[in-house]
Amino acid sequence: MVSAAPGALPDSARTRIHRRMIWVLSGLWLILLCWLAFFQGLGSLGLMDKTEALFVEVGHQMLERGDWVTPWWNGERFFDYPVWGYWMVGLSFRLFGVSEWAARLPVALAASAVVVAAFGLMLAWSPAGEAGRPRVLRAALAAGVIATTPGWIGWGRTSTTDMFLSSAISLSLFGFLLAHRHLSHPGWAGFGRVAMALFAGIAVLAKGPVGLLLPGLVVVAFLLLTGHWRSWLRWRPLLAMVALFLGVSVPWYTAAAVVNGADFLGGFLGFSNLQRFTTVLYDHPGPPWFYLPWLVLLVLPWSLFLPLAIAAQGFWQPRRWRMARVGPAAQAAPAELGLFLLLWLVLVVAFFSAAATKLPGYILPSLPAASLLVALLWRPLPEAKARTQAAGGRAGVRITASLEVLLLAGMAVAAALAPGWVASDPAYPAFGAALSSSGLPLMLSLCLGLTALALLVLLLRPAATGWLWLPSLAGFLAVLGLVIAPLGPLLDRERQRPLRQMARAAQAAAQPDEPLLIVGTKRYSLLFYGEPEAVFVSDRVHISQLALQGPDALSLTPASRSVRLLGDRRDLEGLALPSAGIERLSRTGELALWRVPRRSLVP
Repeated sequence: MVSAAPGALPDSARTRIHRRMIWVLSGLWLILLCWLAFFQGLGSLGLMDKTEALFVEVGHQMLERGDWVTPWWNGERFFDYPVWGYWMVGLSFRLFGVSEWAARLPVALAASAVVVAAFGLMLAWSPAGEAGRPRVLRAALAAGVIATTPGWIGWGRTSTTDMFLSSAISLSLFGFLLAHRHLSHPGWAGFGRVAMALFAGIAVLAKGPVGLLLPGLVVVAFLLLTGHWRSWLRWRPLLAMVALFLGVSVPWYTAAAVVNGADFLGGFLGFSNLQRFTTVLYDHPGPPWFYLPWLVLLVLPWSLFLPLAIAAQGFWQPRRWRMARVGPAAQAAPAELGLFLLLWLVLVVAFFSAAATKLPGYILPSLPAASLLVALLWRPLPEAKARTQAAGGRAGVRITASLEVLLLAGMAVAAALAPGWVASDPAYPAFGAALSSSGLPLMLSLCLGLTALALLVLLLRPAATGWLWLPSLAGFLAVLGLVIAPLGPLLDRERQRPLRQMARAAQAAAQPDEPLLIVGTKRYSLLFYGEPEAVFVSDRVHISQLALQGPDALSLTPASRSVRLLGDRRDLEGLALPSAGIERLSRTGELALWRVPRRSLVP
């Protein structure tokens, strides 16, 4: 019998310490990911025009008016979106004060919640007998891939409804996966069902019926293909889920309908849902394949490996679905998870491809599915490892990684040349020089170049094929810390600060009964930073058309003697107004503020 060395810890104690260390490192990893991707420098950039500024101002008006039922914007009721995002912005303003940081805090938290939940989901789907290190590495990689996709980063730092919808749909589907994996475990299954119903209700509050339709399509398709629908037809859990969903989603819709009547029903259900799907709104058309290149861009560089990740699921082999239907739970898990993620990705993209109105942010709910598929390509579940290696193949992974090297090298060259390209923007003629003097383009070029070099070094070592994801993850985290964070203050100083200055100048110069007309570009942020109401006009013809509708269309009253005009100098000069009557109140860069007599615009 061999005794332990004096002072040595027993094996059980060392195991506990090792587990605690893994959990501590995992927590630090998640904090680092979310800080770099979503929170670092969150308030350093002014609100962006036009969607973010509009969305935030609605939440601001809710707080100012104390009306938490009816959204208002620019002096009118605004029913383009439901209320969840506005509530979150208004609540953040109430707790932390009105600022850009507080406006974006809710979306950063929503984006982070999906990253953390993805980590937990990968742990939940790992076999019980798997060692701790590989399962934690798989979960950490899944969280890292989501946190470094450009689409999730961009919308996770921009206060719009897209991230609220996407995060709620993702968390609802994560809840289903958790419950489905542990149907025989009352605690985990119950938690998953609660999450599924709760976040589906929040998704409906964030964007309307699509918040239930999309996760419902994915779940129903999955259950029909795998034959597991019977295990979900238990009336007590279903009844509880329905009650929770309705309890979350219905009260506000009921209150809004009671308070606003047909205006709400027609404006929200008719215009913002049916017409948005069946007709082109706001001049945003697109062909059926519109979202395919956007999916590639929003998930770069991981999207390069997405075809291999999809192929690894063997979707063209129905026998795999039959295996998921009849096989034991431990063997069916990888097949079911891959199939579910693939359905999630395809159905979301297909749904929005069928819609007439198209915007890149619409497919944001599909990004977590794409990210997890790629993570499972690199670190598959143990039972799926042989199949993944056969489907993807080391050769396919290495060829794709070689393409990524070329892409990163090209991006590094483009980053170095970027200041020359942006210098051609006449609205911000000094931005190119400021960007060049900051050194950020060269820093970005260096990060991308070093990432390409590290990837190339690993490609020269065949034994390191399973780690080809590491340079991309490390490189893009370096870009977040060294480039994106300091870029915010620069963009704000050169592009957003002049808008804030002009908004305050216009507000300070206001005379009684003097309306403000914003000419040309629709800079909605002027309402947030200045006075809350203005008239947006494109040109002199547009002004004449509004004048025919009556003085109210231009916010004119019988006491109005003059009008303030704010816009790019070229747009104001394009109005061809008599120069003798123009009072030039302020100018910042290309932005100008004029006062003109009422008769100059409306004879």
